[in-house]
Amino acid sequence: MDKIDWSQLVTREQREAEAAAAARRAEFPNLEPDQFWGVLRATDYEQPLLDWIAAIEDPVQRAFVSAKLEFAKYFERDHPLIEDARVALGIPKAELDDLWKFGAS
Repeated sequence: MDKIDWSQLVTREQREAEAAAAARRAEFPNLEPDQFWGVLRATDYEQPLLDWIAAIEDPVQRAFVSAKLEFAKYFERDHPLIEDARVALGIPKAELDDLWKFGAS
């Protein structure tokens, strides 16, 4: 008789969460750097973003934030850094969602 591998058990809640995450990624796909920076430049948000980074007091945090934005291979809509920047720049969630979709199109 085979033993049940309980570590392979997937609950309904896990399946639903995975499906919701997949739907969110489909709605807001990762942006390539040219898409991300193109939207920022087209909407005049590039300089405010750079100013926000420059104003980060902790030099180590500033270095990591600037490196993440400068060298990212792609940008995720739901990454915590994107949310921090959105809040810092005062961009409403709905506007960022629209900008993200525009960048992805």
